[in-house]
Amino acid sequence: MTLVVGRVAGRRIAVVSDTQITEHGMTLPVTSGVVKTTMLPGICVSFSNSPELAARDIASFADAYPQGTGFANTVAHFERASANSENEYLIAFAKHAKLVKISNGIRSRSDATTQWIGDAFAYDRFREYEKRLRQFPEAGRAINAVMFADEIKDSPASDLYSTMRRVISDRDVLSVGGFAYVLSDRLEHFRQSAYCDMFFDWPRSAADDFNLDLNDQIDFGASGENCEFTVVQASPSYMGLNLAVFYVLAAKKVFVFGATPDDPIMRCRVLSNVEPLDISSRLEVHFGKDWGWLMQVMSASPRANTTSFRDTPITSGPSGVRFGFLCHLNTFNTR
Repeated sequence: MTLVVGRVAGRRIAVVSDTQITEHGMTLPVTSGVVKTTMLPGICVSFSNSPELAARDIASFADAYPQGTGFANTVAHFERASANSENEYLIAFAKHAKLVKISNGIRSRSDATTQWIGDAFAYDRFREYEKRLRQFPEAGRAINAVMFADEIKDSPASDLYSTMRRVISDRDVLSVGGFAYVLSDRLEHFRQSAYCDMFFDWPRSAADDFNLDLNDQIDFGASGENCEFTVVQASPSYMGLNLAVFYVLAAKKVFVFGATPDDPIMRCRVLSNVEPLDISSRLEVHFGKDWGWLMQVMSASPRANTTSFRDTPITSGPSGVRFGFLCHLNTFNTR
């Protein structure tokens, strides 16, 4: 199973999905995962159920419409594909910011701004986290801070990611796991978002049900496993390129998801022992080409190793929460 959630916010549109694969009821390792969204001219197609059948359906669409096609032809193709494969499809259209869900060969007629495919239990949990009706998995241990480096104004990508990461972390949701892959529209095309997700220590003396307010007088730091708990999604600077990278700072591993001319599904390869400053060069060697990777690798500052409420509140100037960051890599300054 899986979970894919798409959202339209005005003229903006974004889609988030997990990468976990299960076979015969067993969860496969993260290295066996796939990205369940494929970008095609003007659209992105996400699937639930069989990656192999999705690869066939997406490849046949690309063969029939190499330059893309209109709304009616796109929907008709994936209705037929869904009827034959029993896959669910969620199609996002960039030009007019529209989502279409297809299940059992039939398009769902809905004007809802949020649509989803996959496991109903996982989506119910998604909604609970988004509405703050359930305690977050990291409550009492850590608070995460996510930086999105290049999102267009009013994009829903950050909100979708922040909720999906909690579903992935929820041990009761067995159908969803791996990484949270998120993309958004860019000038009638799609591109992966570039984010950096960091953990900081839970505030001292705060209860597990504490809800952070950005006006709280708290200084954040990180210790133990939170020090370098950083997950990065890097994006090629090219539109519509079905390549994505996740970097885990503590493990010094790069998880590369890429499609090929023979297989439109983005499957995983791992590069080990990669320091932040070596990510771009290692990727260039891996691909034989520099795809202009956009990424920021940040972590909590080593100068701050505790999180606590201020003994003496600040009464003038900026006085809310304070995070200390250490920047390991920023390619946006070189593009």
